[in-house]
Amino acid sequence: MTMEKPSNEELSELIGLIYDSAFERVQWQSLLRKISQMYPGVGTVAWGYEGSVMFPEYSGGAREQIFTAKVSIEMKINDNLTMSEAAQITPNGFVARSRVVFDEDEYLNSELYNKYLKPAGLCHCLQLKVDHVGDRGAYLGFAFPDDKALEDKYHDSLFELTKLLAPHAVRASQLARALTMAKRATEVFSGFLDGILLPMLVTNESGRYLFANAAGRRLLKRSDPMKLTSSGDLVLEGTDDTRALQRRILSIGKDKTANGLRVVTENGAPLLLALTPFRPSMREASAIDRHLLEDEQLCAVFVGQLEGDEISTSLLEDVFDMTPREAEVCSRLIQGMSAAEIAGESDRALKTVRNQIQVIHEKVGVTSNVALMETLSVFRTVGSMFDNNAILNQEEHLLVD
Repeated sequence: MTMEKPSNEELSELIGLIYDSAFERVQWQSLLRKISQMYPGVGTVAWGYEGSVMFPEYSGGAREQIFTAKVSIEMKINDNLTMSEAAQITPNGFVARSRVVFDEDEYLNSELYNKYLKPAGLCHCLQLKVDHVGDRGAYLGFAFPDDKALEDKYHDSLFELTKLLAPHAVRASQLARALTMAKRATEVFSGFLDGILLPMLVTNESGRYLFANAAGRRLLKRSDPMKLTSSGDLVLEGTDDTRALQRRILSIGKDKTANGLRVVTENGAPLLLALTPFRPSMREASAIDRHLLEDEQLCAVFVGQLEGDEISTSLLEDVFDMTPREAEVCSRLIQGMSAAEIAGESDRALKTVRNQIQVIHEKVGVTSNVALMETLSVFRTVGSMFDNNAILNQEEHLLVD
């Protein structure tokens, strides 16, 4: 006897539950509890591994906790790999069956079975890989009762259901991690980050955008020189430029040292993207997030300019929330022009220009043009992180049309 296939309505409800439960404080608990109800007697767990060790489950269904201590996962599978080696190369979303991947004698003689599954009245299982970072990963596990009749009844139905749910579980896990990090960073750093004048954008090591300060969000809204793809990746206008940015971000993860990239915006003003390692505190994160993210390197991208560059009006708009016209007037002030000269050049009334200068001073928080120029020197601070020749020798200037 086999279980009936879930209806479309039941499947839709489960998919919704996946996304909800991925964000729970005890991650996946509601989903695992629901599957325990659908398949009475099946053990459901969410567990992580690091290298050759499985660490105790961080979530469970209707049962008591099955794994109470770290477990070695060095037993061999049928491909002559150890379970830990297979876990490293198994793609996210893959559903493995113990009856298929293990030799029966190897499995029944393993610590995993004899110390934990057998005492709980469980035997063979399904394992869905949902996440992986470095040599760490996370799985959802479904262990069948040590009863051949019940296993035969449940196996095919639960296997097919798990395969249908797999892509949603992977996506939900990734969303939960990204949004949890963004939320925590916002809670902990929002006031501090928004107080940083330079636009700042944070990505993971693959270039996926996570969050930004206020100036960084305004820069993304303008989509110059950076923008987001539909999948959330941070990119530049040209393919070659984007590849150069991604190489820089990857090097942050490998070398843990700052590097830079020079680009030109639509209005022709050159900008310097200064990329540095970024690591927020994970003390308040869940156990599995701390475990998975411990070695993941985040990258902070600061947008500024090199010494000698003409001040970018786009930066003025992003950093001080100036209008395009205010940014233009500010740029002229920095060049040493008077209010009268600006009015004459732009064919605007002197009173209008003076009013705009007053607004500019208020937005920047200064009372004179001298103080204005001193404050805007912060744009050049990113250049002090690098030797100009080193930047230019790393790669030719990249043009963003």
